[in-house]
Amino acid sequence: MDFPQRDLTHIIERQALEILTQQLPKEWIVREMTERDYGVDLYVEIIREDKKVTGDLIAIQVKGKEKLKIDADGKFKFYTIKKSTLNYWLNLPVPVFFVVVCIESEQSYWCNVRDANRTDKFIKGASETLYTEIPKEQNLSKNGLILFQFNYLREKRWGAVENAMEQSLMLFNSFGPFILMCKRKSDSQLCSTTIQYILLQHYEYFYLLSRYILGKKPKAISEWYDIKILELQKHPNRKGITFSYKVVKQVIKYFASDYREAVRQVNLLVIKYYPTYYQQRFPYLYVHLKLRPLTFVHSDWFARYYNDEYENDTMNIEKKYFDDFTDYDDYDLIDDLNI
Repeated sequence: MDFPQRDLTHIIERQALEILTQQLPKEWIVREMTERDYGVDLYVEIIREDKKVTGDLIAIQVKGKEKLKIDADGKFKFYTIKKSTLNYWLNLPVPVFFVVVCIESEQSYWCNVRDANRTDKFIKGASETLYTEIPKEQNLSKNGLILFQFNYLREKRWGAVENAMEQSLMLFNSFGPFILMCKRKSDSQLCSTTIQYILLQHYEYFYLLSRYILGKKPKAISEWYDIKILELQKHPNRKGITFSYKVVKQVIKYFASDYREAVRQVNLLVIKYYPTYYQQRFPYLYVHLKLRPLTFVHSDWFARYYNDEYENDTMNIEKKYFDDFTDYDDYDLIDDLNI
């Protein structure tokens, strides 16, 4: 008698879901979708080590393959990603990952969709579909899972990171005169609220860029306020939480160099490495950076506004600052900020 047969694709999909579910941490909450034709198979809620449920949610699409061929570079190509599916993923309000499960080896490999889109890793194939390459390190082993969670946390904060990228590129040139002004103040003098806000705004940009662009673990702003609290304990007659210039100088010494490196890296991301994405994301800033590269920051910033031996030449710091802008607007100069 003639009966319907279960499609092999459906069998592989079910096996892939079961393998992935077994590999995710047991405390995570996995919610399987009943309708999976639009690009999401699971919603996974990450549970912290202290077992607290914090609403950290990831959308996952699962693809099963009987066998994967990993090349000499430790990557494999995954094909047949529809442009409409990619648009759907990018439009979702939560970070999206797709996971490819090798049935033969029972290994799962993941791709951070938004990061791959930003970094031009979705490539148009022979047909209208897209493909991408996934490194074998992006698996669900112990180390791979740590990288997976870091990618999620970075993606969760990426809106704030991109804001820090844009603001730091626009405002970093003003940081030089600010530093010199602070250096000339007495250590015991209290800064104004405005000065402290400017400092902390730059520090917030630095913190996000250092953590999510440079991959470092900078001090949180709260640690600098702890120093202020110790000051208040030593000088109980002082009121308020504004920093002394001694603390301001400590903060500047701690983060100025790494802040510049972060801005340098961000500048390269925008104008050199991933211009397609950032030209759309920051259209006006992109044009300004192309017309007047950030040569001023590297070539003259430290010399004119930071190093003590130049202070006699820069008593009128504001005039020199704007003169530099005029000079550099007149020339198409490139230096190592842009290479």
